[in-house]
Amino acid sequence: MGALEGKVALVTGGAAGIGKGFALALAEEGAAVAICDVQPKVEGVATEIAARTGRQVTSMLADVSRPREVERFVRTAVDELGGIDILINNAGVWRPTDPLADPWEKAVADWELIVDTNLKGVFLVGRACIPHIVRRGGGHIINIATDHIMPPPGFATGGGTRMDIYDSSKWGINGLTQGWAKFLRPHNVRVNALGMDATDSEMVRYASGDRATPEVIAGWMTPAQIAALGLGLIAEGPGGRTGENIGIWLGHQVLMPPRREELPSRHP
Repeated sequence: MGALEGKVALVTGGAAGIGKGFALALAEEGAAVAICDVQPKVEGVATEIAARTGRQVTSMLADVSRPREVERFVRTAVDELGGIDILINNAGVWRPTDPLADPWEKAVADWELIVDTNLKGVFLVGRACIPHIVRRGGGHIINIATDHIMPPPGFATGGGTRMDIYDSSKWGINGLTQGWAKFLRPHNVRVNALGMDATDSEMVRYASGDRATPEVIAGWMTPAQIAALGLGLIAEGPGGRTGENIGIWLGHQVLMPPRREELPSRHP
């Protein structure tokens, strides 16, 4: 019997990369899992994970930036699996952006795609799931951020020179993580974010372009490593940390860091 026997987990962007890694790890620990993605292969991924783990895994083609599709995904997951205990807010996109050279139409289209997916999507899925998680007596939300907002010691925040919109979307996730953590603490819902360095995924391979040689990819972290860290975060239980951005960096051990001291808040 796995540690998550009887639990239900939702994973967005579950067709590949970190999302698929989380879906598999959660199912291996006994959870029933619902995954969504904009890629049609999400259905085959669900079938594959169900066959490997013997767990119930459902899938839906859904765009997290579209409120009705999010509602339909969450409602279907609750109807089919019985509730929600864990949310992995993983779906995300990246496009190169240039505040000097980009035409106006491209700048607006990039903003709508990146922010709507990376930030609005986290908001929509989180707000759709939170009432169900509270109804189950509490649970866990893990938002997928980036090392750009939680760099290793000695380094400045921020990504590359063509990431102004991407970084804006990920900084916004910090507001949701901390706001939800504070509000949901009395309801036994813990909310944290993982801010990882280069991890093998379709998005990172696309962003890396010709630099993604086999030698370079071999040095990246793997979805399985990130998922294992997430499972460790969940295993801390109701008394575990909440409201933290947890940095995960190349050249460092992929381990859960010590819990940070919680500072007093200036606002109720």
